[in-house]
Amino acid sequence: MLHAPLLTHLAAAAALALPGQVQTQTAPPPVKAAQADSMIFEGGPLEAEAVAIERTIRCNCGCGLDVHSCLFAMQCGTSPKWAMRIREELRKGETPDAIRAGFVADFGQTVLMEPPAEGFNLVGYFLPGIAILMTGLLVGMLVRRGPALGAEGVPVTEVDEADLERVRQAMKRMDEDQRPDW
Repeated sequence: MLHAPLLTHLAAAAALALPGQVQTQTAPPPVKAAQADSMIFEGGPLEAEAVAIERTIRCNCGCGLDVHSCLFAMQCGTSPKWAMRIREELRKGETPDAIRAGFVADFGQTVLMEPPAEGFNLVGYFLPGIAILMTGLLVGMLVRRGPALGAEGVPVTEVDEADLERVRQAMKRMDEDQRPDW
């Protein structure tokens, strides 16, 4: 069953200009969350599959969210159209992979929330792990090696009583200088 706001949007999108006539179309009003809820989420057997597909496709309105999240969080003009496209294709019997392939054909691989693990995309999958391993190896080698070669440090000598008394006097002056006035 189609809802009234949905029919309005579909009628506006399907209207064709007759030859020789100029037709002016006004943009449909922005979809509010309550309208989107009644317009998009009809329930039914394909709903879970539609939501699963929406979560794998990135909305191109610039929000960076998947279509399902953008539908309610950002309320842009793109996500309701894409959600309806997904549902219509599911109703026609398309498979989820075919629907995703259609979006990739129309908008490129950037429309996928998770790029396929093939070709140059493999760099993005393996580079973080390789960087962590290399950093761990480098830190392990530095720790195992110990102090730098040739660095013997400062020799420790016995402290005589005069030096100790000088340090005590300096500490006493510092305590007096930094004592609160209360």
